[in-house]
Amino acid sequence: MSSLIELTYVSEPAQAMSFLGLMRLLYHSYSNNQALGITGVLIYENDRFGQVIQGKADQIDALWNRIQKDQRHKNVRLIDRKPISERTFSKWTMVFQGRDEIANALPEVKGAIEDVEFPTGHPLLLALKDKK
Repeated sequence: MSSLIELTYVSEPAQAMSFLGLMRLLYHSYSNNQALGITGVLIYENDRFGQVIQGKADQIDALWNRIQKDQRHKNVRLIDRKPISERTFSKWTMVFQGRDEIANALPEVKGAIEDVEFPTGHPLLLALKDKK
């Protein structure tokens, strides 16, 4: 049995993200992660992505390999990878401006759009503040 892992990274989109592009990203990410049992949160803010993914180590490592090769990302930077005893995020969620409009347009992924409370001092919050 594979242990649980939490992986945190930041990246930038290779091209400007349109509203439609965000809708597609949300739909595919939500569907894929739900099928794999991956939970976490994706934040899109100031033209940067920050993501925390949690799940079984083999699934997280496979997803991380795909993310690094994904041509839609650039400047992908690993912030943290650590074993965890339990999940902080019970499902996969996306946080971004315009999320209410997407929830109305794609009601099947409404559960993936909500306010998220991060643990105090989480490395993703610090990395998104860092402009490097």
